[in-house]
Amino acid sequence: MIPTALVLLANLGRPRKPSWAPARIAEPVLPDAVTASRQLADVIAPPVQESDLPGLRALQRFAGRAAEALLDGAVPEADVLNDLARDSCARIQLTASSGSLQRQLVWEDVSVAGQLARRLIEELAGLDPTRLRRCAREQCGLFFYDSTRSRTQRWHAEDPCGWRERQHSRRARG
Repeated sequence: MIPTALVLLANLGRPRKPSWAPARIAEPVLPDAVTASRQLADVIAPPVQESDLPGLRALQRFAGRAAEALLDGAVPEADVLNDLARDSCARIQLTASSGSLQRQLVWEDVSVAGQLARRLIEELAGLDPTRLRRCAREQCGLFFYDSTRSRTQRWHAEDPCGWRERQHSRRARG
């Protein structure tokens, strides 16, 4: 399982330099409901409400601290995360599929922050901490999860970090 929510939240607000940008940019972290909905679109479906922002900001701060702790070989404190997930409840349901009976957990989340906190708990519980890394490009520093079979991924993305590092090393040799 790739910890998409953890990486996305931990990288929110960190300065980055996309290939099209002339200088590093740092986007504000969850400044309003519309921007937060856009920033979190890859990990949540419902639109963010203004009332969700304090919990989401707390989750973002937790994710950054958790990623740092995991990189240092420590276990992150989970109190904030558990408090935000407290209102998420599941019920078990019996379903019939392809002629067999199966149990299914149906989650009911009171808030978007609770839904995302529950997802973070699931991701952290299934995470291989040795695969969580920081981009090797000194000017970057974004977090990523190495999903390669050989566990040799060095950059958070090929564009711009991978090709910039290779370009830099070619110029240094030449």
